[in-house]
Amino acid sequence: MPKSLKLDDEFDSAVLNIALDTLKIGKQALVFVNTKKSAEKTAEEISKKVKTESEELKILSETALNALSRPTKQCERLSFCIKKGIAFHHAGLVHRQKDIIEENFRKGAIKIICCTPTLAYGIDMPAYRSVIKDLKRYTMHGLSWIPVLDYMQMSGRAGRPNYDKEGQAIAIAISSGEREKIEEKYLNGTPEEIYSKLAVEPVLRTYVLSLIAASFTPTK
Repeated sequence: MPKSLKLDDEFDSAVLNIALDTLKIGKQALVFVNTKKSAEKTAEEISKKVKTESEELKILSETALNALSRPTKQCERLSFCIKKGIAFHHAGLVHRQKDIIEENFRKGAIKIICCTPTLAYGIDMPAYRSVIKDLKRYTMHGLSWIPVLDYMQMSGRAGRPNYDKEGQAIAIAISSGEREKIEEKYLNGTPEEIYSKLAVEPVLRTYVLSLIAASFTPTK
């Protein structure tokens, strides 16, 4: 059921207000956006409003900065965010940087990760809140609403049983009309049908070979 959430309306950005409130109550959050650029920008905006730092975070930020032999602007941006306990996560990061972010989010050192939907699948993390900033995505048909299943995957990252007794999934609406659309499509809507791709012969062949290669299927 939709639940009202009253927050300090200090800034124009709803995501920024939610993020700062999450820090205030001592919890963690994942903020889902639709592009790598947006993930970095959102993380930077939050980081600039956070004043606290720690020696642990300074060490982590240096490690993230030097994950490459020659730090890039993206490395510098990530380092700045991590120093504040904030991070961004997307396919453009190197494996070492992703490990640092995920591992220290689990430990509680990093409080908020701004990410693309890459963190929506199969990741068990201590996120009390899952904030879905963008419910539209660019497709071959232009800007379209994401599938209900994708919304459910992102929402499902909040309040994992290993970490919390409850969680909050927060979708951002920029107008009352959009709020009604979100409630209709995602809160009260029906997930799409799931169709197996194993009926496609090349996919089935690759899958069977992977089972053999992994020694999961040892006999004919």
